[in-house]
Formats: sequence, C-alpha cells, structure tokens
Amino acid sequence: MRKFLVFMVVSWLALGISFPASAQKAPLKNMQQADLNYLLFVIQGDNAADALAAIAELGKRKNPESLDMLQMQLLLGYPPAMSKAMIQALGARKDAKAMETLVFYSRHRSTELRVEALVSLCELDFGKDPAPVKVVNEILLKALRDYQEAVRNKAAWLLGKRRVAEAEEPLLKLFARGSTAAMQALGFIGGIRTARTLAMAMENTKTSKEPLITTIGTLLSREDFGPEPVRVQLVQILGDTNLPGAQNVLMVYHGSGPDAFPRSRKLAFQILSK
Repeated sequence: MRKFLVFMVVSWLALGISFPASAQKAPLKNMQQADLNYLLFVIQGDNAADALAAIAELGKRKNPESLDMLQMQLLLGYPPAMSKAMIQALGARKDAKAMETLVFYSRHRSTELRVEALVSLCELDFGKDPAPVKVVNEILLKALRDYQEAVRNKAAWLLGKRRVAEAEEPLLKLFARGSTAAMQALGFIGGIRTARTLAMAMENTKTSKEPLITTIGTLLSREDFGPEPVRVQLVQILGDTNLPGAQNVLMVYHGSGPDAFPRSRKLAFQILSK
C-alpha cells in the first residue's frame, strides 16, 4: 500500500496536477476552455452533471497527460455512473494505450462496467498490428461464457460486428439457449451450419419468426455467404413464410443481393411474382 501511495504522488507530480486557485468558482460552462487541473477539480467536485461533462471532455482530448489522468481517476474508483463514463471516454479516444486498463475492467465485478469495457476495447485503434486485435477477440469469446446475460449478449453482438468467424460455434450454442443477440450476430458471421440451424428454427411453431427472418436477410446480403444451393433453400423457406417481413427480405435480396448468386435472386423474384 505504501508503494502504491508513493507511486500516486510521483504520478501527480509528473502530470503537474495541483488544485487551481479558482477552486471556489462554479465549473466552466465550456469545458473546452478548462485546463487539466480544473477538469480534475470538477471531476472530484459535488456536481455530478459537470463531472460527467469534464470526463467527456477528457475523452475528446488527444494529449498523453489527459489520457493518464483519465486512466488514473478510473483506477482510483468512483461511483458506477462516473466509472462508466470514464470507460466510455477511453473508448472515445481510441488510444491503444488504454488497452491494459480496459482489459482489467472487462473482468470487473460490476456487470455494467464489464459491458462498457468490452465496447470500449472494440473502439481502440491498433493500426495494422494484428496481435492486440486477436487479444480483444479472445476476450470477447471468453465473455460469451460470462455468468451475466448482459455481458454475453454484448459480447455476441460485438463478435458479429467484428466478423469474428471462429465465434460461430459458441454463438450457435448461445442461440440454442434462446439468445436473440447471438442469433443476430450469426447473421454477420454464420455459414452453412448457421443456415441449417435457422432453417430448423423456422419450422418450429413456438419460435418467433420475425427475428429469424431478419437474420436470414443478413446472411443473404453477404457476398461471402454460400454456396448457392444453401441460398436457394433459405429463399424458398422465406417464400413459404406468409409474413410481410419475409416478403421485404425477398424484395431487397432480388433487387440488391450479391451478383454472384443469380439463381437464388431469380427464385426470389419468381416467389414475389406469384
């Protein structure tokens, strides 16, 4: 503990942080005019709204000192709403130097902070370095096994958004347990196994059809999804479904689907023409 306190004192000195002489004034309305000292004063003050505005301002700045301050304040511990705002601010900065801090919070005891850390990790800019991208993907894959549904659902959505192909199997398992988020993510990364699973789900009278139709539409919109016979099967399933959502998907697919699959697009037109 003593070493930690010494470290904190040295860090403050390195950042040149001291409370401003104007500490008795009301916080500035325009946070862009405030220096780091004043932003720190506002964050540590009693006005929650101004504190959140100051945190957001730190998220907009690009200098190393403001990044160090933001991470340091987050690690010191604040009420959940402020900690959440700090994590969001780190994501807004997109600075890869925040990765270690965000990885730490991706394992935090707070469900809400774990969710926000996953989102912010996915916003970081690693340039052309594939190593940290792989680490983030592995963290998301692990989060699919989190004991809280909110974390699992957010991880599922992020994996789909990032087109992480190796997530298909664990997402199928989550979908089998009723996860709508997993189903939506499968639309972005799923292959033949996903198509087969969705086709079977469409035959289940107890399953809500509209989310399934939307996911099938996402599959069909992808140029990397195939082969053509699988697309033909999905188009036919949509054609057999007497729901407006299915007709909308077929219209979009016929009009703007990938050119490499003319057979299934033609089938969509034939179904709509009946």
